[in-house]
Amino acid sequence: MQDTAPKRRAARPALFALLAAGLVALGGCTAFDTRLDAAPASAQSTSSSLRDRLNDGYSKLYATADGLSQVDRIFYVKIESDPVQRVVENVTGYSGELATRLEQLTGDFPALAIDHDNTPPIIKAAEQAQKQATLKRFAPVVGTAGVAFERGLLIRLLGAVDQQHYLAETLAEREPDTALSQIMASAAERYAGFYEQIDALLIERFYR
Repeated sequence: MQDTAPKRRAARPALFALLAAGLVALGGCTAFDTRLDAAPASAQSTSSSLRDRLNDGYSKLYATADGLSQVDRIFYVKIESDPVQRVVENVTGYSGELATRLEQLTGDFPALAIDHDNTPPIIKAAEQAQKQATLKRFAPVVGTAGVAFERGLLIRLLGAVDQQHYLAETLAEREPDTALSQIMASAAERYAGFYEQIDALLIERFYR
């Protein structure tokens, strides 16, 4: 099997940007989704346009999953409670599995791509500013700690898994290949479950 590690390292996004407040950037997902309904000039262009839009979604799903897979390693020393540690490990463990699975799928499905980056420059600049601000708030050595850190981390994870849930669900609905559609449906279900876990933990520990 071809070694996908270099590709994964090259595609690895800035983790702090992924965890920043307002991570639920569903506008980009909506854009790739709604444009699928436009009527292309031919059957061939229809297929090409559909696959391009789907690959935009797969690329976003992969980038976020890969970033989420690193959360426990980066923030381990700042997580103080077992319940928070468990839910973070659940999210990061599955996200790593999904990222690896998507890498493998690009070998099984040549038309599948996970390296698209259509983010406009102005959005990239905003994400960079957001990343720097989040770095100051959540840096491993400085920044917030204790209850404030755990609450903030869970809130950001909640947004991330919610985005992953609906993105995978949209891919499952639009994907014409049955096998890929089923994989995405399973991913959507897993991330929906993580959302429920994190939401319940936030209510129990911080908002009751």
